[in-house]
Amino acid sequence: MKKLGSWVFALVLALAFAVPAGNVQAADTNTAKLVVDGVEVEGYEQPFFSNDEILIPVQNVFNEAGFKVTEDKGVVTATNSYVTVDFNVAAGKIDVNGKKANTEFPLTLQNAGNYVTGEFLSSLEGFQVEVTEDQKTVNVTTNRVKDVDAFLEKTLQADLNSFSAALTIDQTMEASSEEDPIHMLMNLKMDAIQNPLAMYMETTMKMNMMGESLDQMQKAYVTEDGMYQYDSTIKKWIKMDDDMTNLIAQSSAQQADPHAQLELMKKFSEGVHVFEYDDKYVMTQTLTNEQFKDMMDEIMNLLPGLLPEDVQGMIPSEDKESSTEEAEAVEEGTAEEEGSVDEEGTAEEEGTEADIGDILEALNLNIEEYYSVQTIDKETLFPLDLSAVTKMSMSMEDEKISIFQKMNGTFSNFNQIKEIKVPEEVIKNAISMEEYMEELGLGEELEMEI
Repeated sequence: MKKLGSWVFALVLALAFAVPAGNVQAADTNTAKLVVDGVEVEGYEQPFFSNDEILIPVQNVFNEAGFKVTEDKGVVTATNSYVTVDFNVAAGKIDVNGKKANTEFPLTLQNAGNYVTGEFLSSLEGFQVEVTEDQKTVNVTTNRVKDVDAFLEKTLQADLNSFSAALTIDQTMEASSEEDPIHMLMNLKMDAIQNPLAMYMETTMKMNMMGESLDQMQKAYVTEDGMYQYDSTIKKWIKMDDDMTNLIAQSSAQQADPHAQLELMKKFSEGVHVFEYDDKYVMTQTLTNEQFKDMMDEIMNLLPGLLPEDVQGMIPSEDKESSTEEAEAVEEGTAEEEGSVDEEGTAEEEGTEADIGDILEALNLNIEEYYSVQTIDKETLFPLDLSAVTKMSMSMEDEKISIFQKMNGTFSNFNQIKEIKVPEEVIKNAISMEEYMEELGLGEELEMEI
């Protein structure tokens, strides 16, 4: 026990000597209230004065300012993608956008937190620091847009009818029942016209699954002439059915259309921050578990066909008794009198289709992180690029799946694409969906399902 006590005493001494000599004792300080963009920031760590210089807690000020704050191996990073600040305790330095700042660090004398001077904070683009005359309040003002909803509404009015997009999705999925993770890397290039809707897409996908590699390349046209998709495995173009055409057209348009993304973001603007710089806006968004589920619900309402029927059936109807009565009514012919029988004499069941929120609940979905960033041209309000990081997990019974996804994309050729046409050669040589299924050896299975 004495030996353990000696080690503890030695450790305390070592930590005491680790504190930079230039820092003052906490007893010589007095605290102040922290206000960021008019909002008082509460918490254990608060600004304090040292030798007439205000010191501000790092995590508190950047969290309230709408930055993403993370900590890894002693390095605290605050970023909105345009401004990135790394507070490195071990190296005793601060890096701003990769360059060492001329300031002393760390300042960790109060409540074991990391603090920076008001002078340093004011040197960052987009920050201003003022202290009241009585030194009781520290007002930090940022370059955030005050009315986010009005800004989003304004961007939706931008005159954008055609564009090119290049997206990369890098995803790793780990399942508790599998030893090796599944890795997928997908690259998408697209030219799109919004009115009338027309698209040309090239997609390459590389996947490593269960020790095997899968490489696939696809091309697709979506126009008024229909949807044609090229499958590199059989080296042929396929004329998609009308239902599939409408579904994929809607899905692709929603995924790559920056206006659609902004419209969706407007409905979940609580976690949205917009930073104004000289020639661009930087817009960030975070989502909680509940917000993510609500957003998925919204997407499925826009694109109901995306949810497979077998997935819809995994959640039972909440009102089985009423469904049974309705079925009996059909047999007795009473349902027709109530107007619940369609032209073919079958009853339309209400409430039997699974709600995406119920499905996500059943899967025990947990969003550990969702953070997206979009850069917008200040003059045209056209999107320039975007990035997003999503970490989530889900489980059912004894199976747990973790997913980590990174997405990056750029936009260009604004209003430069005048027409997208399906080449005559593609239309002439395309095979039907039935022929495609037969080529894949799925024709018999399809007939049995029908």
